[in-house]
Amino acid sequence: MFPTILKIGGIHIYSYGLMLFISFVVGIWLVERRAKKFGVEPKVITDLALWILLAVVVGSRLFYVAFHWSEFRDDLIGIFAFWRGGLAGLMFYGGFLGAIIAGLVFVKVRKLPVLKLLDAVTPAIMLGEGFTRVGCFLNGCCFGKETSSFLGVSFPLSSPAGATSGGQAIHPTQLYSSAAGFILFGLALLLERRRLKDGVLFASMLILYSLFRFGIDFVRYYENASNYWGNQVVALGLTAAGVVLLILFQRRRQDSAHKPRAADTNR
Repeated sequence: MFPTILKIGGIHIYSYGLMLFISFVVGIWLVERRAKKFGVEPKVITDLALWILLAVVVGSRLFYVAFHWSEFRDDLIGIFAFWRGGLAGLMFYGGFLGAIIAGLVFVKVRKLPVLKLLDAVTPAIMLGEGFTRVGCFLNGCCFGKETSSFLGVSFPLSSPAGATSGGQAIHPTQLYSSAAGFILFGLALLLERRRLKDGVLFASMLILYSLFRFGIDFVRYYENASNYWGNQVVALGLTAAGVVLLILFQRRRQDSAHKPRAADTNR
């Protein structure tokens, strides 16, 4: 709808990039406020955030390139021009996996509590999804298939969504994803009140979001079957990983619950 929010001379402020920036800033603020609750110094969160930002951009770009190789076969320099299209040439899964890998390396080197940090950042990740998908909607990317539903939205022909659909009403899958992000953010904060075992919150959100992605892809537009199936396989893989982690963390909870009380007095 509005891929470019502001133009100042030759400088363009893209809607997707702006929403990504907002999600990152709000995410850092949120996690820093929550840090001490999880036994982590706020300054550490800032350092971690810088690593994760870089990993998100690199990971999401590499994922996009891998699934859209035909666009770069004759333009290898374009692989590194991630700003083309208002940062639309990025994929969430790549950024998510890149952030997890970078985060794990960081906490390993700094000897930080991995599971506590994962739980600390989980609500911020869901909130970030809510903000960035608004950017997708404004940019006209990550759109859905044609629909006669009252939820359908017609995009301008100048946008990727409008050019592909011919101006026909399509599912605003970006807004579906944004709503899911905000809902999961609220759910994460509610679950957190139950004082779950370390890591359970992260595993639970991983399962729920991956299942959502698996479901929404049935009404999302993909230019070819390989991209569609690739995303579905990743969604199911992350769901399975989340289930395994949830079982492991829950078992740890049960084991600790059955420990003799005498052991608690010797901590």
